[in-house]
Amino acid sequence: MHPWIPGAASTEPFGALYMPPGQGAGRWDNPDLYSLRYCATTAEGAVAESFGHLATWSAGMFRVPGNDEAMRAISTYELPGTTRLADLADPRVLQDLGVRRVTDVTERDKRRTQRLAARIFERDEWDGILWWSYYRPSITLSATWTSKGLDCVDTKPLSLQATEVQAASQLIVRAIRAE
Repeated sequence: MHPWIPGAASTEPFGALYMPPGQGAGRWDNPDLYSLRYCATTAEGAVAESFGHLATWSAGMFRVPGNDEAMRAISTYELPGTTRLADLADPRVLQDLGVRRVTDVTERDKRRTQRLAARIFERDEWDGILWWSYYRPSITLSATWTSKGLDCVDTKPLSLQATEVQAASQLIVRAIRAE
């Protein structure tokens, strides 16, 4: 999910492949090492992860502050089949990384997860990571520091009526307030 203006060039601001500067506040970010693109393996998972912090959903959550033309949109991306993602739900991967407690991944301790992501990146074996959503563990999330071969195959604006939004609200039990 990202801010979008229809017709914006894909790698320019408000385009589907644009990577905004100033990353660093995210759970797996290490901006001195890489830029990170966060995704979900399903559209409803992306919506749930993006808006899960809100108890009630309304049309206002799709607005982009400071730009009346922009809207929140969801894009579908494809990565080459050779993309390697460290699956943090796999005990063998955790053991290989020296992670002794699964809580090192599950706890929302940015310092700890950012250090783990840096170790994964520095090993140069993977192009990113997979883990599960705080809001519902069956939602698989990914983050990748590679854009090699990344392609955006579809982008569409979101609304309260969008299938993905309706499915996400049911998946993580969020109320929708019609305006």
